[in-house]
Amino acid sequence: MVRKLLPILAACLLLILLLIVTRRFWTGNYLNFSDGAKFADVARNIASGNGYSSNFSNFTSKALGFENLVSVSRWTKPVMPLVIAGFLKIFGVSDSSVIATSSLFYLLLVLTTYFLGKKLWGKLVGLLGAISVAFNFNFLEYALSGASETLFAFEIVLGAFLFALKKRWANILGFLVLVLIYFTRAQGIIYIFGLTLLFFLLHFQPKKALGYFLAFFVVGSFLYLFVSKQGLFAITQHLPGQAASNALRGAVQETNMIALFKKVFYNLYNFYKLLPQIVSPYMWAIFIIGLFVWSKNKIENYLKLSTIFMVVVTFLVTALTIPFFRYLHPVVPLIYLFATASLVWVVKKIFSKSKTMAIVSSLLIFIFVVGQSLGVIFLDSRFKAKTINKGKPPVYVALSRILKENTNPDDIIVTNLDTWGSWYGERKTIWYPLEPKQLEGLDDEVDAIYLTSYLIDDENYYMGPEWRQVFFNPDKIEGSFILENYILAGEFEISPEETYERQGARAILLVRNQ
Repeated sequence: MVRKLLPILAACLLLILLLIVTRRFWTGNYLNFSDGAKFADVARNIASGNGYSSNFSNFTSKALGFENLVSVSRWTKPVMPLVIAGFLKIFGVSDSSVIATSSLFYLLLVLTTYFLGKKLWGKLVGLLGAISVAFNFNFLEYALSGASETLFAFEIVLGAFLFALKKRWANILGFLVLVLIYFTRAQGIIYIFGLTLLFFLLHFQPKKALGYFLAFFVVGSFLYLFVSKQGLFAITQHLPGQAASNALRGAVQETNMIALFKKVFYNLYNFYKLLPQIVSPYMWAIFIIGLFVWSKNKIENYLKLSTIFMVVVTFLVTALTIPFFRYLHPVVPLIYLFATASLVWVVKKIFSKSKTMAIVSSLLIFIFVVGQSLGVIFLDSRFKAKTINKGKPPVYVALSRILKENTNPDDIIVTNLDTWGSWYGERKTIWYPLEPKQLEGLDDEVDAIYLTSYLIDDENYYMGPEWRQVFFNPDKIEGSFILENYILAGEFEISPEETYERQGARAILLVRNQ
């Protein structure tokens, strides 16, 4: 038993070392992904005994049927925040505790990929498949950011592994994993369908299995769209030419079938054009080629069918809703695993000796995946080091600290800092609406307005002309609502030498006129 555990422990230690090196040379010591901060904020409230709630709210979303401010916790799936809360309870409230959570699921994802690959194709494919996932740079960044992508991908691979075992206890656990998938991410319904297809194919004749699946798919889709406002919201309120964040800042958009068709076509084209940012193009090409090669192993073939379903539906649904690349990444481990199996199969046809085949296959995986990530960590980081101030906080952390120092704990603050003002600033914040006039009627609830230079030209954080007038001319505000209800309490400057990015920043604080 101990001998069997030693390789697993050794692998975990190597993966932990890889994460430490990546954090040391590339990502830095703070959270760098705002979704991780959103989960952490909810988790901190849970750990503090304040229930499942968030200190960060989006502005009025009439498209969702809400007429008041909406806490992010209202549509944040609970699994990741609950696990983070456990880590905060054990290790204390800190960025490291949040990062430890996503890193743990990264380790489990890599190990589960190995076990699935080993079961279907043998140790070599399992090992190389796990290595390709471990060195996928997107997952390395997710592991060090508190994001739920590592948890979500782990659940998908675990569900496939459990169903592939074809044992009663494994099936029961597999369906429990499907429940966790549903409560992890809004996109979970896609993978519930995909893994259910795998289950039906493994336990029924193909025609009967497809019939059962079709009935489950139709009924499940109808119930999901009926119950989940979030699904229809993502489809209808995120259109081409509009920032994805506008719908969360009070915008309500009209749509029609033609606009939706254009949206899907445009987004699919972008996915095609920018494929290297989503998945290794080498592994993608091998995966596509491997689709034309079918095995005598029915489990492998059925998993391939369900993987094809999940990949196709993931791309289509992401194109139809919010076209962020990170919504495509959870299916990447299965793509890499099948690509690795196809690669080893091709090499085996050329080299009959097992040692030669293993060496050549390993070399190709190194070239296609591992080498690129090592290049980013050890080479690109050298150039990055010349442009940063090591040991200094990122701009959004420095701005959040100013917010904390100049406001009261019970204040409700409108800001363009996204969720950073809640996690690092420890204040109740609202993401600012598209225009100041949208605050009318809420002036009694909003104690302060905190505007910063943070990403004001970014598409998803864009500061409109009315807000810019207030931000750049706080002594000569033109908008009547702000002018009548708020007064300037302070202007703040942060020099480039004070931030990790070597980027200067500016902020103004307006407080309610008593």
